[in-house]
Amino acid sequence: MFIAMSEEIGEISAALAAAQADVESALKNQKNSHFRSSYADLSAVLDVAKPALAKHGLAVVAMPGFDAEASVATMDMVVMLSGSDQRIAYRASIPIAKTDAHGVASGWTYLRRYCMSGALNLSVDEDDDGNAAVAKSSPTKKASASKAKRKAKTSFKKTSKQDDAKALEAVLSKLQNAIEAAESAGTADTKAIELAKGVVDRKGASDDDRTPLEFTTAALTYLEKQMSEVVN
Repeated sequence: MFIAMSEEIGEISAALAAAQADVESALKNQKNSHFRSSYADLSAVLDVAKPALAKHGLAVVAMPGFDAEASVATMDMVVMLSGSDQRIAYRASIPIAKTDAHGVASGWTYLRRYCMSGALNLSVDEDDDGNAAVAKSSPTKKASASKAKRKAKTSFKKTSKQDDAKALEAVLSKLQNAIEAAESAGTADTKAIELAKGVVDRKGASDDDRTPLEFTTAALTYLEKQMSEVVN
């Protein structure tokens, strides 16, 4: 939500407009490495944001906070224009399931990504037409889920031999254990966990380029990397 801005914002508004025009859409880095999905993590957002901000004399300060009573992580972000007193400040918040250090840090990472992408009008996720925000299930969604299951079963039969099937089950089990560990300790970005859950639900079925075993292995590697980065 909006917090405050300086009395004059003409110059900072022009600088922001120029920065938004210069910055390209955040690289869908997971598409180029592990998941091939339209999702850009914090490092990908910062990679494209920092040069555009610096070019136009803009700086962003992120100030994390935590409301222990409400179990809510907060992030105040201030966009400032170099050489002037002009600035714009706003705040975002997110509920935290695990209120230990790792859980709160994961929430801060999530908020930094969305606050930065919001400031520069970046698209960092696929547009699901609001489906993720609507809790109720619908016949269309049930039909899609059934179709996805059929696709996963078909893909599994076509691409996997018996030996690969055993290996796939083993990696799927490891991925499920990693998901549970990440949720319990809060040692991964929320989006990374949801993506991993999708892989488990589909039993590794992905696309024509990789087998379920290859895709599941990539998913496990990525989630473990995310967990390691948060811890470190």
